[in-house]
Amino acid sequence: MHLYGLVIGIAILIGINYFQKHNSIVPSRQVNIFIFGLLISAIIGARAYHVIDQWSFYSQNLWLIPQTWLGGLGIFGAILGALIFIFIFCFINKFKILKILDLITPILPLCQAIGRLGNFVNRENPIWWLEAILDLFLFFIILKYPKNPTALYLIGYGLIRFVTEFFRTDTWIINNLKIGQLIGAVFIIIGVSLIYRGRLKITQNHH
Repeated sequence: MHLYGLVIGIAILIGINYFQKHNSIVPSRQVNIFIFGLLISAIIGARAYHVIDQWSFYSQNLWLIPQTWLGGLGIFGAILGALIFIFIFCFINKFKILKILDLITPILPLCQAIGRLGNFVNRENPIWWLEAILDLFLFFIILKYPKNPTALYLIGYGLIRFVTEFFRTDTWIINNLKIGQLIGAVFIIIGVSLIYRGRLKITQNHH
Protein backbone atom coordinates (compact mmCIF):
# COMPACT_ATOMS: atom_id res chain seq x y z
CA MET A 1 0.00 0.00 0.00
CA HIS A 2 1.21 3.50 -0.84
CA LEU A 3 2.15 5.50 2.27
CA TYR A 4 -0.26 8.30 1.30
CA GLY A 5 -3.14 5.81 1.28
CA LEU A 6 -2.05 4.42 4.64
CA VAL A 7 -2.09 7.87 6.27
CA ILE A 8 -5.54 8.65 4.84
CA GLY A 9 -6.74 5.20 5.98
CA ILE A 10 -5.61 5.91 9.55
CA ALA A 11 -7.47 9.23 9.54
CA ILE A 12 -10.63 7.50 8.27
CA LEU A 13 -10.43 4.76 10.93
CA ILE A 14 -10.10 7.37 13.69
CA GLY A 15 -13.17 9.17 12.34
CA ILE A 16 -15.21 5.96 12.13
CA ASN A 17 -14.22 4.92 15.66
CA TYR A 18 -15.22 8.32 17.04
CA PHE A 19 -18.59 8.23 15.30
CA GLN A 20 -19.37 4.71 16.52
CA LYS A 21 -18.56 5.66 20.11
CA HIS A 22 -20.62 8.87 20.11
CA ASN A 23 -23.50 7.95 17.82
CA SER A 24 -26.88 8.16 19.51
CA ILE A 25 -29.00 8.93 16.46
CA VAL A 26 -28.37 6.44 13.65
CA PRO A 27 -29.88 3.02 14.59
CA SER A 28 -27.39 0.16 14.90
CA ARG A 29 -28.94 -1.63 11.92
CA GLN A 30 -28.13 1.40 9.72
CA VAL A 31 -24.72 2.38 11.06
CA ASN A 32 -22.70 0.30 8.59
CA ILE A 33 -24.76 1.56 5.65
CA PHE A 34 -24.34 5.14 6.84
CA ILE A 35 -20.56 4.84 7.30
CA PHE A 36 -20.06 3.06 3.97
CA GLY A 37 -22.19 5.59 2.08
CA LEU A 38 -20.43 8.48 3.79
CA LEU A 39 -16.97 7.15 2.89
CA ILE A 40 -17.83 6.41 -0.73
CA SER A 41 -19.49 9.78 -1.28
CA ALA A 42 -16.60 11.61 0.42
CA ILE A 43 -13.98 9.79 -1.68
CA ILE A 44 -15.88 10.38 -4.92
CA GLY A 45 -16.38 14.05 -4.04
CA ALA A 46 -12.74 14.48 -3.04
CA ARG A 47 -11.47 12.91 -6.25
CA ALA A 48 -13.97 14.78 -8.42
CA TYR A 49 -12.88 18.12 -6.93
CA HIS A 50 -9.23 17.36 -7.65
CA VAL A 51 -9.85 16.00 -11.15
CA ILE A 52 -11.97 19.00 -12.16
CA ASP A 53 -9.29 21.30 -10.80
CA GLN A 54 -6.59 19.49 -12.80
CA TRP A 55 -8.73 18.59 -15.81
CA SER A 56 -6.15 19.79 -18.33
CA PHE A 57 -3.89 16.98 -17.05
CA TYR A 58 -6.48 14.25 -16.42
CA SER A 59 -8.19 14.79 -19.77
CA GLN A 60 -4.98 13.49 -21.32
CA ASN A 61 -4.50 10.76 -18.68
CA LEU A 62 -7.96 9.35 -18.03
CA TRP A 63 -6.62 6.06 -16.64
CA LEU A 64 -5.11 7.94 -13.69
CA ILE A 65 -8.47 9.25 -12.46
CA PRO A 66 -9.33 6.19 -10.29
CA GLN A 67 -5.82 5.95 -8.83
CA THR A 68 -6.57 7.85 -5.63
CA TRP A 69 -3.76 6.10 -3.74
CA LEU A 70 -1.25 8.20 -5.70
CA GLY A 71 -2.64 11.37 -4.16
CA GLY A 72 -5.08 13.99 -5.33
CA LEU A 73 -8.05 14.25 -2.95
CA GLY A 74 -9.66 17.65 -2.43
CA ILE A 75 -11.00 18.07 1.10
CA PHE A 76 -13.70 20.50 -0.01
CA GLY A 77 -14.91 17.90 -2.49
CA ALA A 78 -14.96 15.29 0.29
CA ILE A 79 -17.01 17.58 2.52
CA LEU A 80 -19.48 18.46 -0.25
CA GLY A 81 -19.83 14.82 -1.30
CA ALA A 82 -20.42 13.75 2.30
CA LEU A 83 -22.95 16.55 2.82
CA ILE A 84 -24.97 15.42 -0.18
CA PHE A 85 -25.07 11.87 1.17
CA ILE A 86 -25.97 13.02 4.70
CA PHE A 87 -28.76 15.23 3.34
CA ILE A 88 -30.24 12.33 1.35
CA PHE A 89 -29.84 9.92 4.28
CA CYS A 90 -31.52 12.33 6.70
CA PHE A 91 -34.33 13.09 4.23
CA ILE A 92 -35.11 9.40 3.74
CA ASN A 93 -34.91 8.52 7.44
CA LYS A 94 -36.36 11.80 8.76
CA PHE A 95 -33.30 12.68 10.87
CA LYS A 96 -32.30 16.26 11.63
CA ILE A 97 -29.23 16.95 9.50
CA LEU A 98 -27.61 19.31 12.02
CA LYS A 99 -27.72 16.63 14.73
CA ILE A 100 -25.93 14.18 12.43
CA LEU A 101 -23.36 16.82 11.52
CA ASP A 102 -22.78 17.58 15.20
CA LEU A 103 -21.81 13.90 15.65
CA ILE A 104 -19.19 14.11 12.91
CA THR A 105 -17.67 17.60 12.90
CA PRO A 106 -15.85 17.42 16.27
CA ILE A 107 -13.42 14.78 14.97
CA LEU A 108 -13.04 16.20 11.46
CA PRO A 109 -10.20 18.66 12.21
CA LEU A 110 -8.10 15.90 13.80
CA CYS A 111 -8.68 13.60 10.82
CA GLN A 112 -7.77 16.42 8.46
CA ALA A 113 -4.59 17.21 10.42
CA ILE A 114 -3.54 13.57 10.10
CA GLY A 115 -4.52 13.58 6.44
CA ARG A 116 -2.20 16.52 5.82
CA LEU A 117 0.67 14.22 6.79
CA GLY A 118 -0.25 12.37 3.62
CA ASN A 119 0.55 15.53 1.67
CA PHE A 120 3.94 15.56 3.39
CA VAL A 121 4.82 11.99 2.46
CA ASN A 122 3.63 12.75 -1.07
CA ARG A 123 6.00 15.74 -1.17
CA GLU A 124 3.24 18.16 -2.08
CA ASN A 125 3.03 21.93 -1.36
CA PRO A 126 4.79 22.61 2.02
CA ILE A 127 1.86 24.68 3.27
CA TRP A 128 0.54 21.30 4.53
CA TRP A 129 2.26 21.72 7.90
CA LEU A 130 0.62 25.09 8.61
CA GLU A 131 -2.82 23.73 7.85
CA ALA A 132 -2.12 20.59 9.91
CA ILE A 133 -1.22 22.71 12.96
CA LEU A 134 -4.25 24.96 12.50
CA ASP A 135 -6.55 21.95 12.04
CA LEU A 136 -5.21 20.49 15.28
CA PHE A 137 -5.78 23.82 17.03
CA LEU A 138 -9.37 23.87 15.74
CA PHE A 139 -9.88 20.32 17.03
CA PHE A 140 -8.96 21.42 20.57
CA ILE A 141 -11.17 24.53 20.32
CA ILE A 142 -14.18 22.39 19.43
CA LEU A 143 -13.35 20.04 22.31
CA LYS A 144 -13.27 23.00 24.69
CA TYR A 145 -16.46 24.57 23.33
CA PRO A 146 -18.61 21.60 22.24
CA LYS A 147 -21.96 23.40 22.16
CA ASN A 148 -21.99 24.30 18.45
CA PRO A 149 -19.46 21.95 16.83
CA THR A 150 -20.73 22.26 13.26
CA ALA A 151 -20.82 26.05 13.38
CA LEU A 152 -17.37 26.23 14.98
CA TYR A 153 -15.97 23.82 12.42
CA LEU A 154 -17.37 25.77 9.48
CA ILE A 155 -16.09 29.09 10.81
CA GLY A 156 -12.73 27.67 11.90
CA TYR A 157 -11.95 25.63 8.82
CA GLY A 158 -13.32 28.36 6.58
CA LEU A 159 -10.84 30.79 8.15
CA ILE A 160 -8.00 28.27 7.94
CA ARG A 161 -8.50 27.71 4.23
CA PHE A 162 -9.14 31.36 3.47
CA VAL A 163 -5.78 32.27 5.02
CA THR A 164 -3.68 29.33 3.80
CA GLU A 165 -4.92 29.74 0.22
CA PHE A 166 -2.89 32.96 0.04
CA PHE A 167 0.29 30.86 0.30
CA ARG A 168 -0.69 28.02 -2.01
CA THR A 169 0.46 27.84 -5.60
CA ASP A 170 -1.23 24.55 -6.46
CA THR A 171 -4.81 25.57 -5.81
CA TRP A 172 -7.86 25.78 -8.09
CA ILE A 173 -8.18 29.26 -9.67
CA ILE A 174 -10.92 30.58 -11.97
CA ASN A 175 -10.59 34.14 -13.31
CA ASN A 176 -7.99 34.98 -10.62
CA LEU A 177 -10.40 33.79 -7.92
CA LYS A 178 -9.19 31.00 -5.65
CA ILE A 179 -12.03 28.52 -5.29
CA GLY A 180 -10.72 27.42 -1.88
CA GLN A 181 -11.09 30.97 -0.56
CA LEU A 182 -14.57 31.28 -2.03
CA ILE A 183 -15.74 28.04 -0.38
CA GLY A 184 -13.97 29.05 2.85
CA ALA A 185 -15.90 32.33 2.89
CA VAL A 186 -19.18 30.46 2.32
CA PHE A 187 -18.31 28.14 5.23
CA ILE A 188 -17.73 31.14 7.51
CA ILE A 189 -21.04 32.74 6.53
CA ILE A 190 -22.98 29.50 7.11
CA GLY A 191 -21.21 28.92 10.45
CA VAL A 192 -21.99 32.43 11.69
CA SER A 193 -25.63 32.10 10.57
CA LEU A 194 -25.94 28.83 12.50
CA ILE A 195 -24.71 30.48 15.69
CA TYR A 196 -27.02 33.45 15.12
CA ARG A 197 -29.98 31.14 14.49
CA GLY A 198 -29.20 29.20 17.68
CA ARG A 199 -29.05 32.36 19.76
CA LEU A 200 -32.24 33.67 18.18
CA LYS A 201 -34.02 30.42 19.07
CA ILE A 202 -32.81 30.67 22.69
CA THR A 203 -34.06 34.27 22.91
CA GLN A 204 -37.45 33.33 21.50
CA ASN A 205 -37.77 30.45 23.97
CA HIS A 206 -37.12 32.82 26.89
CA HIS A 207 -39.95 35.03 25.68
